[in-house]
Amino acid sequence: MAAERVSKGDAQAVLEAFGGGGWAIQQHSKVLRGAPADGLPDSRVAIRPFDAWDGRHFCQLDWHVILIADIEPIDETSSHADAKAVIEQLALSMTLDGEPLQLSRTAVKRFLNPELFGLEDAVFAQWGRIFSPDELAVGAHRLFVQFGTETLPEIEFFIDPADSGTCA
Repeated sequence: MAAERVSKGDAQAVLEAFGGGGWAIQQHSKVLRGAPADGLPDSRVAIRPFDAWDGRHFCQLDWHVILIADIEPIDETSSHADAKAVIEQLALSMTLDGEPLQLSRTAVKRFLNPELFGLEDAVFAQWGRIFSPDELAVGAHRLFVQFGTETLPEIEFFIDPADSGTCA
């Protein structure tokens, strides 16, 4: 039986709701399948600029989202307004195969799993771009991200053809 294809709605949900609704699903549901919970390294839709995604293979028939999140703590030294201001002022850029990506940024929202990062409370936003099945060519792709003043290590990911095992 062929795999269920990743839709535009799935990609949009990972971009818009992963840190909110996605974490709620992961924390409270016995079934973790589907958007927006599909944003971790075993995802068929999310491509993030971290080691866990370096060398990953994705199917050309699916929609994808290249994205990154910023999670800012709210604590005794940083109010909600302070944390939101850090996100609002963050300069971020992505380059795919040497070409700059036009990115969208989500609204700043409460992060629903701050404990994952040793925090009591936090807000987050994500930057990314959604790709239709015909926008990412079959083959290797290089992703480079400038995240504020930090340059992240470049990753390489692969889009595999429709007749490959990745698309089964």
